[in-house]
Amino acid sequence: MIFASDLDQTLIYSERFLTDPSLKVRLIEKLDEKPISYMTERALCLLEEINKHMLFIPVTTRTIEQYNRITIFQNELKPKYAITSNGGNIICNGAVDEFWNKKIRMRIEDECISITDILKQFEDIKGSDWILNEKSAEDLFYYFIIDRQKMPTDEWDGFVQWMEHGNWTVSIQGRKLYFVPRAVNKRDAVLYVKSVEERSELFVAGDSLLDLPLVSCTSNCLIPSHGEIYHLAKRLEEGMSFPFTAQTGILASEEILEWVIEQMKIAK
Repeated sequence: MIFASDLDQTLIYSERFLTDPSLKVRLIEKLDEKPISYMTERALCLLEEINKHMLFIPVTTRTIEQYNRITIFQNELKPKYAITSNGGNIICNGAVDEFWNKKIRMRIEDECISITDILKQFEDIKGSDWILNEKSAEDLFYYFIIDRQKMPTDEWDGFVQWMEHGNWTVSIQGRKLYFVPRAVNKRDAVLYVKSVEERSELFVAGDSLLDLPLVSCTSNCLIPSHGEIYHLAKRLEEGMSFPFTAQTGILASEEILEWVIEQMKIAK
């Protein structure tokens, strides 16, 4: 059995989600000595139990460097695999799977509009008033720090449609805007590990549009009742029959992990 889960706003949460002072939480990530991410103590205990009895794979849009800031995965749980860079990199026992990385870069070149063309087209609607910073994530995809209130609306929808026709995914998560080639996705990376490990059952969790390919590849999924997938399902009303948590925010992580443990018990 495999449990593959997104991290940010699925298992781990920023300070803005700590709305209940009675919750026991642990700081699991700092950047320049500033606290960044937390998990509840109960979620940590549940995840430790899962990691003992099945193959747990953290799956994240974070780069390798950003993933390595999460202390529990470096010092305590130490999962065998981690999928970073939205599926562009697979880490096995601390080493990058170079075969997989080269395969993904070849797919980007063969299947997707070039990033040069993307950025050139984006210049027409990009402005310093709403794009605050931009970065390349290991030359696999791009992301921007934005002011969402100042995003242009007239040109935006047409630009997104053009990108989608060119095999790119656009995702907005908080203050971050992602441009990601469809060749770089979490589903394909997880299924590759599943094949290598020769595991049969797969359980997954995720909250954003970048998690959509992953949660769509199995019926064994649970999605937090917040984030892009949840809000998209609410807008569409029909056509998206995903199971969602009863809890929202940081408590959704506990519900997801409790569900995985229950499935593990049933399998026994």
